Amino acid sequence: MANVRCLQKLIRLQKLLLPLSAQSTRLSAIQPRPLTFLLARSYVNEEKTSNLDDFRAREEQREKERDAAEEAAAKAAQKEAGAGGGVGSTGTGASGQQDEAKQAKVNAIRTKILDAALQHVPQHGWTRQAIVQGAEESGYPSVVHGMFPEGGFALVSHFNGKCNAQLVESLQEKTRDGKQEVEDPLDFLVQAVRQRLDMVVPFKAQWPQAMALIAQPQHAPTALAQVLTLVDDICYYSGDRSVDFGWYTRRVGLATIMKMTELYFLQDTSPGHAQTWEFLKNRMDEAVQLQMMLSQSEGMTHTFQRSFNSAFITARNILGLGYNRN
Repeated sequence: MANVRCLQKLIRLQKLLLPLSAQSTRLSAIQPRPLTFLLARSYVNEEKTSNLDDFRAREEQREKERDAAEEAAAKAAQKEAGAGGGVGSTGTGASGQQDEAKQAKVNAIRTKILDAALQHVPQHGWTRQAIVQGAEESGYPSVVHGMFPEGGFALVSHFNGKCNAQLVESLQEKTRDGKQEVEDPLDFLVQAVRQRLDMVVPFKAQWPQAMALIAQPQHAPTALAQVLTLVDDICYYSGDRSVDFGWYTRRVGLATIMKMTELYFLQDTSPGHAQTWEFLKNRMDEAVQLQMMLSQSEGMTHTFQRSFNSAFITARNILGLGYNRN
């Protein structure tokens, strides 16, 4: 009996010790590691930090090498581009010279056709038909439509430009290219306007048609540029080298008188257009008297001058004209 009781006590003791043993086993599994483990872990961290620093250093070195390589490549490319640009510039210059040569050739053909077309103005007027006749005579019958899109106005503009150039050449000869002083500037102006209108006499019957073409809005810039340039040339060679406000006033006044005389000229049936030249002389005298009268009233003078100057400057700026002479 005593043995049974001892056995029961052993069993109860075993049941009591088994959970404690298992708990002890679990606790032993999570016990702190030895100090050597901490030292090893610290060493590993230091090793990782060292590797990261090395990595950064290598990347920085690689970036420097890449930058140096890119800079060298850029310099080489720039050098090659410079060499190529020189060749390109030469090619562009040659191309530009070729374009200028082609344009000069086209202009020469155009001038030849228009010169020939002037002979047909009395019969066909200032029309495309006259240009067609001139092209056929010049040996270029197929270029009329592409070369003269402005139609009959091309012929009018050519005629005006040609006459203006002839007048300027004549004025240069009379004044030795503007170096010789003109004794009577007023008479010089009268004779210059008369000489220019004399060039229209062979086409007087067809000139109203030319004036109608000139008056069309799309042709106004070219026509106005020719008039402003002409009056400036006449005033310049007459000795007008002033730089005051009267510079504009005199040119606008001369342009107005020219157009008034041109209209009178178309209606004049007197022999040799004597009445036209008398009309021109009277208008010039009146202009001088008007200028003298206005000069006595300073306020009125500035008012008229500002009006003329504004109109002249506006027209000049619109057309992009310059009148600076050496």
